[in-house]
Amino acid sequence: MEKPSKPQKSQEFTEIRSVMTDYTMMLAAPLIFALFLYGERVLMLVAVSVLTCVICRRLGHKILKSQESSRDFSSFVIGTTTALLLPSGAPWWMAVSGAFFAIVICVLPFGSIRKSPFVPAAAANAFLTICWSDIVFDYNVTGKYSLAEMLTNNTSIGRNSIAYFEAFTGNTPSAMGTGSIIALFGVLIFLIIRRPKNSVPVLTFLSAVVIMAILFPRVSTGRTASLIMELCSGSLLFSAIFFMSYPTVLPERMMPRALWGFAGGIICMLIRYFGVFEDSACFGIVLTCAMSELFDNLPLTKKEKMRITSAKTETEEVVTVVPDEVLNEIPDISEETENKEESKTEDTGEAEEIITAENETLDAVISEENTVNENETPFITGGDGNE
Repeated sequence: MEKPSKPQKSQEFTEIRSVMTDYTMMLAAPLIFALFLYGERVLMLVAVSVLTCVICRRLGHKILKSQESSRDFSSFVIGTTTALLLPSGAPWWMAVSGAFFAIVICVLPFGSIRKSPFVPAAAANAFLTICWSDIVFDYNVTGKYSLAEMLTNNTSIGRNSIAYFEAFTGNTPSAMGTGSIIALFGVLIFLIIRRPKNSVPVLTFLSAVVIMAILFPRVSTGRTASLIMELCSGSLLFSAIFFMSYPTVLPERMMPRALWGFAGGIICMLIRYFGVFEDSACFGIVLTCAMSELFDNLPLTKKEKMRITSAKTETEEVVTVVPDEVLNEIPDISEETENKEESKTEDTGEAEEIITAENETLDAVISEENTVNENETPFITGGDGNE
């Protein structure tokens, strides 16, 4: 079995860690606001939830022998968002139950955070709502009703500007991290600047909510009151910012992302209109996550087809076309071969001429030595001296 290469693992880890670092900074605003309103109990619930996520994830990876690193801040993000969706009076075991469900049910069976088809904190909140709805919506505030409960009962806050101000500043019963709408809008602006591609489904989601709130108001005091109450009630804005921009569930292309976010807003509003719970945004998020792949398989638009075609053309040109400067620098192999052959021929001819001349000289010397000069008298030994 082939193991994944280290550079690929390092790249995936770096990417996830970068995203989760941004989410950690985004969670600072609602966390500080919750601390200001509800005190030290917020830190206790968040710490218990995050610690449960870390322990479950490390034990799970050890049992499953997974090589995924748990130091990418995702455990902190999952634990914090799970805790901030609880009321301040929630018991500690509820934070543990939500974090346990998020990791053991929504992450570990799929092997890693990147492969999970759900937003773990949204699924955990849906689980807690089904099991202990009386605790999830018990905000321990006497004499006041949450905006979500008022909408369920078709009760309006009226047209009072003070009531609008209280709705935006979080001076109404709500979960710990969902009350301050002003702080959440600041987080949304940060997301748009920091990760504009991830913010596309968030904006289309909120666009669908605005359209539904204006066209089909649940209160009789005007469309403005309906719009403000829908945006400020429950965990709608919190879920839109942190869950609809979650990187592991987003469609890959921009147009499907926009349509996917718009469909998510409509689904959440329909569940709000016809659901049985006071706040049901988490259920709409879970259903929307299940349709991510469906939207990613939508046909390509004309612009996308043209973009792909142009990209292929540019790639082919880069591969096939060689600049003239490079061609000029490449030596002509045929000319060099011809020059070498000519030089070899010339060298061979010169060598043959030299050898021929040497042979001729040698033959001349031999003939001279073997030829007796006719004018010379041969010297004959063995006779008298007079002869």
